[in-house]
Amino acid sequence: MAMMWVRGGPLRMRPLRADDGDRLCGLYARLSPESVYRRFLGPMPKPRSDLLPRLLDVDHCNREAIAALEGDDIVAVARYLRSPGADVAEVALVVADEWQRRGVGRLLLRRLGRLARRRGIRAFVGTIAGENRAALLLVRTSGQGVSARWASGEVEFEIPLAPPSG
Repeated sequence: MAMMWVRGGPLRMRPLRADDGDRLCGLYARLSPESVYRRFLGPMPKPRSDLLPRLLDVDHCNREAIAALEGDDIVAVARYLRSPGADVAEVALVVADEWQRRGVGRLLLRRLGRLARRRGIRAFVGTIAGENRAALLLVRTSGQGVSARWASGEVEFEIPLAPPSG
């Protein structure tokens, strides 16, 4: 388990575990409707019953998720999903409202990118709601060669991952 220092204090960072279901539900309960919309690109009054098992299903190769914790509470999760054998992976990130704009997402994305690159993933791809300025800024400043295009109110992006060092 690693520590990360962000504005607001230290957080622990670790892989998401199968027993994190209640913690993920706690994170969801703390998200504003706007944050839920931005993460899932649509409203979701409560988590669907089929969603939690999918979110907890990580194999640390094609499906990875990293959690940031304050005490025992998950305050952010960064994850990727790739098709077996593919060299790009879809990335997603959610940060509890009270921890947004403190650098949590950037640190998780950076850590997730290092793991992905070591596993043969050359780029992250994803879709962001066009009005999500914080996420757009995070993507734009995530490294060299980032590409983005508008598609009916949403932005599709690709973030190349730096080759592993050493």
